[in-house]
Amino acid sequence: MKASINGPNRRKNRVGDNTKAFKFQENEKAQSSSDTQETLSTAEEQDHHQREEQHHASPPSRILRFKVRPLEKYVASTDSSSTLAQSIGNSCLFTVNENTNDPYENVGRALVEEHLSRTSSRDLVKSDPILIHFHEIPIFVLRAQPIYYVENSKNENIIYLSQTHCHNHKVCEDSEYDITCCSRPASLSSNSRSHDYEKLSAVQMEVFLRRIDKHHQKAPVLNAGDISKLLMNHTLFSVLTVNECIVLDIQNVDLVCRVSKVQVTQNTKDAILVMENDMDGDEDSTKIAAADVALDEPYRGRVTVTTEFFIQSSNPDALIIAGERILPEGDLPEDVIHVTTNDGEWFPVRKMLLAPCIHLTKYVQAGHGKYQHVESIPMEERSVDAPNSGMHCKVDIDCCTFDRVLVFIMSQLYPREYKFALELSEMSAMIMAAESLGLVSLKDFCQSQLSSFESRVRKDRYIPLSEVKARNKHNNELLIILDGMVLDITRWIDEHPGGASIIPAQALNIECSCFFEMYHVSRQSFLYLKSFYIGELSPSDREELKITDGDAKASVGFLQSLQSYTESWRVKVEEVAKSQIHKSL
Repeated sequence: MKASINGPNRRKNRVGDNTKAFKFQENEKAQSSSDTQETLSTAEEQDHHQREEQHHASPPSRILRFKVRPLEKYVASTDSSSTLAQSIGNSCLFTVNENTNDPYENVGRALVEEHLSRTSSRDLVKSDPILIHFHEIPIFVLRAQPIYYVENSKNENIIYLSQTHCHNHKVCEDSEYDITCCSRPASLSSNSRSHDYEKLSAVQMEVFLRRIDKHHQKAPVLNAGDISKLLMNHTLFSVLTVNECIVLDIQNVDLVCRVSKVQVTQNTKDAILVMENDMDGDEDSTKIAAADVALDEPYRGRVTVTTEFFIQSSNPDALIIAGERILPEGDLPEDVIHVTTNDGEWFPVRKMLLAPCIHLTKYVQAGHGKYQHVESIPMEERSVDAPNSGMHCKVDIDCCTFDRVLVFIMSQLYPREYKFALELSEMSAMIMAAESLGLVSLKDFCQSQLSSFESRVRKDRYIPLSEVKARNKHNNELLIILDGMVLDITRWIDEHPGGASIIPAQALNIECSCFFEMYHVSRQSFLYLKSFYIGELSPSDREELKITDGDAKASVGFLQSLQSYTESWRVKVEEVAKSQIHKSL
């Protein structure tokens, strides 16, 4: 397992919907509105990659609304339908009214102007096409071409999509959708790396028949080179995304080609040397992108004339492809250290990430100075998944914790792309990891979180019920009592999954254990308690609340579970008080 890529702390749900890719058949219609809404949740689950794309892109564009019409019918209605079909390739078409230049009335014109603004261009060029996406997050990126007209009785803003486009983007015909321009300057210069989509060096295409003729038992035989040439003609300068489908007609056979894997041109320079150049003010084009440092799997990129297509049949019994090839695994950068965790997982990590770890310095600086002859750990100590070559080391940390450590370091190096939050339940494991690695910044971060607990919690005396009531009534605070614990949820109440009104309505100034158990089936909610805890309710008030609440009691099992989770950090006020009295005497 390449844990740094598929680790438990990485949200690696790739864009697209692999489960629906093989359902794309000849008679499949455009998605219904309900299907569209269902798939929007997929977009919400994308990892920092889409957020990073939005960061690199130009300033946000205005939302443009078009009505979807079938592309096939439009092409068939033109005089030169075959020529138009070839020129379109994998593009969609949208209307531009030449009678008006008002971008608020003529949405097509506004889209063209938006593209020119984002690409700093004066005219539309083939190598820098208009790129759009549907929905809030770009599940797929679509190439668009304008259709200029003078008369339109209905004065509609129309976008013509093929059935394949509707399938990929989860939209349906004869409905209106907001689209967003996501064009970027398609410069071939390496200086534009942070602006343009990454260039695809190779694309793995999984091919299957769109129509299956049950009467013909002999599988058709096609040439992989012919399919590759047709794909290049259809997709050149387009942006392809994993799980995107493209329909081709070759030798009167309709094929569905699904993007199953992509490779981009990687920056294999030593990340530490690049970082030193940046600190020296070197403005060279050697900056390492966050995705390259994290060794994230690429999932999207722009097709160029050098992109190579690898064609493979999804079912050799139904379709035979002569000369099919499988895309090999890409080479790791030269500055990778292969880290094995104490539970046998393998992490390929670039030196830049391990540089802050003092106890791993000899591996990071291997080959330099006094570390000229540092050797890797023996083969028997390495993960079975790790390659034989390269520098290897082992850390006394489990894979989940080590993955969290890498996320923390990434958040320090790339704060705009990576955010780090630490759960209280993870604190002890992360402190031990910081000490094991010599990662001072992580230890300081954990200590800062713990110090906030120490300064917040009242240890020398109990909190009386009268104070809880007064603060709830007069101080605009929200304190609740749970099994004798006083919890301050003032700042968090607006984030409560059940709404901000239910707790003030039901749980103020009472023992709320019964309600807590009633509304929280999972013990996951226990994780937040320590961050709200400010002290213990006085014993006399606890007894009073028991009498007042009557039969509204939590179950014994729930209370035992709650006490088992909180006993390690709950304050024992009586012991503190006795200790203070003894010292005063």
